[in-house]
Amino acid sequence: MEGEIYFKQEEIKLGCGSTAKSTVVDNYYQVVEVGEDHVEIHLLDFSDRPVGKGSILHKDKLKEYIPCPDYFNNKKKPGELLIERHIQSGDQHFEKREFFSAEFEYDRALSMNQNHLKANLGKGRTLFARGEKEAAKKVFSRLSQLDTLYDKENKHIFNEFGIELRKKKMFQEAISNYLKAVSIDPKDEVLYYNLGRACYEEGKREEAIDHLNHALTIKPDFNEAEEFLSKIRPS
Repeated sequence: MEGEIYFKQEEIKLGCGSTAKSTVVDNYYQVVEVGEDHVEIHLLDFSDRPVGKGSILHKDKLKEYIPCPDYFNNKKKPGELLIERHIQSGDQHFEKREFFSAEFEYDRALSMNQNHLKANLGKGRTLFARGEKEAAKKVFSRLSQLDTLYDKENKHIFNEFGIELRKKKMFQEAISNYLKAVSIDPKDEVLYYNLGRACYEEGKREEAIDHLNHALTIKPDFNEAEEFLSKIRPS
């Protein structure tokens, strides 16, 4: 079974003393048979190369690991896979409100690609959740300046980014984000709807009405836009 890949989640400690915290990391191992009852395992780095000295385990211990038979069939580069794993781990920590562990994972992803959209978005959300609003705003501001954010294939990310800005009451930044977004995809009614909401919350009611009407022009049965428009339209 030479070269088979196995996966295991393992806990590591960050810091020391009273400030020490634990986080869970995803590790992948190359497993090579070395006898009838034993295997040698090597931790893989982000380029899928074995690192360090291998460990000899009894085959029964492999029950603690998950086999990954299709590991090398994935078309994504190893570095991209590792970035995604860090982001997924960060998202899981964020949902559990483990914000320091979440930031650690997003930072690991950003150390490999400082312009990664989801990693920047995750870090900004995490900083804001911790109350570090100015630091979060710097991350969001930098994110808004990345040209790749507004590639059409990243539409779900810049829509999520705009919603995040609006939730954080960064209305002007949200409006700028959505104006860029609709210039790239002018037929997306959801973008116009969210732009309308951001304008209204910024106190720009007339602009909000225009954008909501535009959303309804694209999709006449857009119930959410119709309901919001009915609430803010002058009687």
